[in-house]
Amino acid sequence: MARIAIVKLFNGLNLAPAQLAGQLLAAGHEVKIIYFKETLALPTAEAGDYLELDYPGTGFVANGEEYSVDLYRPVSESEEQLLVEELRDFNPDCIGFTVFSGMIGLCGEISDSLRKFFDIPIIWGGSGPTLEPEKCIDYADLLCINEGEAVIVELADRLDANTGFTDIEGTWCKDNTEVIRNPDRSLMALDDLAMPDWSLDRYVYINEDKVERNYYPEVTRAYSIMTQRGCPFSCHFCIESKYQDMFGRKNSLRRKSMDLILEELKWAKENLPIKKVMFYDDVFTVHPRWLGEFLPRYREEIGLPFWCYSYPTTHDRELLGKLKDAGCVAITMGVQSGSERILRDYFNRPTKTERVIEAAQEIVDTGITGFYDLITRVDFETVDDMEETFEFLLKFPIQMNTFMLPNMTSYPNYQYSEDVIAAENAGTLNRPSEDEYEYYHHLYLLSRSTLPLSKIREIRGDPRYRENPTLMKEYFDHQPVMNFTDPVAHRERQAV
Repeated sequence: MARIAIVKLFNGLNLAPAQLAGQLLAAGHEVKIIYFKETLALPTAEAGDYLELDYPGTGFVANGEEYSVDLYRPVSESEEQLLVEELRDFNPDCIGFTVFSGMIGLCGEISDSLRKFFDIPIIWGGSGPTLEPEKCIDYADLLCINEGEAVIVELADRLDANTGFTDIEGTWCKDNTEVIRNPDRSLMALDDLAMPDWSLDRYVYINEDKVERNYYPEVTRAYSIMTQRGCPFSCHFCIESKYQDMFGRKNSLRRKSMDLILEELKWAKENLPIKKVMFYDDVFTVHPRWLGEFLPRYREEIGLPFWCYSYPTTHDRELLGKLKDAGCVAITMGVQSGSERILRDYFNRPTKTERVIEAAQEIVDTGITGFYDLITRVDFETVDDMEETFEFLLKFPIQMNTFMLPNMTSYPNYQYSEDVIAAENAGTLNRPSEDEYEYYHHLYLLSRSTLPLSKIREIRGDPRYRENPTLMKEYFDHQPVMNFTDPVAHRERQAV
């Protein structure tokens, strides 16, 4: 039996540690999960005393205030010592980190620090090593490329048998100064995966110089689950598009069997302090026929309120009615831009905005609380594109909600990011000015107010508001929403 410690930097959503823990336990090994520190979102004006991740995000919330996300406090000596003590108490044969691109630098610092105390292999997995292995291999002995369940079990088996691990498929390995790039590993069928392990006695949370045991990472008391992996779409700003480029589209979209999904949810309902379910499938509504079978069983066997993602072309009123009847209380739909040029030419998302508006109205009319994602400060936008997005938002139902209008974050190696680099090198980017961005961000938020359209257009044409966009804030009458399943007041636009 090998003992594997998995360190997850920052609490919050991440299904990988629980899935890896379940896989290791099913194979006869032992595991401990340590969540280390937390990230915060704060008004940008108050963010000066915090550090930020490598690809920080900012955006505007409903009251017009700019927020910075992915902020964190520096790792203290006390927190580092607590981490070392927890690991020593567990006595692992290997330490694993789940890593995404924004935290490579910080994970590297912590990995280097732990080497002073532990002479055992360190393995990194997640999107960071998969997309940027050349950068990550400097810090880890072993990198998991793509999915990690089979890799972590084979590694544990070899550690238990005291055999070498330099030739494990699906990994890069550092052997002294040599980097061994092993072949890719075939994807597992999702039904071959073990049930994720959320046994609270395996979980520890270290933050602000304190240790919390029997920790459940979802502060909203929701159970997060993915019934499938992959996405039927290939949006150029999304990691799924890059995975499809790297590993092929064949079998990239896989779904677990219905019985196994419901078995997992039953366990969670009976053993965890949850009150709702969050389906984090990239597009939960992609298979209406499958949902037609699943939703009645979910209603009867689970019966908890839930939230999920949709896409403008993957639902209709009939399907939304079935979702609501099964317990769907909230749904998020990607919009991303009101400019069809941006959607088509740079996002690889060629959906007509008329259909996006129609799809949103279907959600509203069904009585499900609707949310939307919209990306702003897109590198390829012109003032005409921002004006088109503003006009789109005037037609978009104001009953649809959003947490924030986030600026585009250009992650390394995504197709969108590569297009930006190519355009910069060619000198063809002509981004709007900061003043224009600020003006249109405020117009976007103004469009979500209950003011009559005539009043909004009057403000749009008044030069005082272009000179000082913050004057629009007095008309912002919607409140920031903090959780998908929180109650949201119904809103209607005022009459002329």
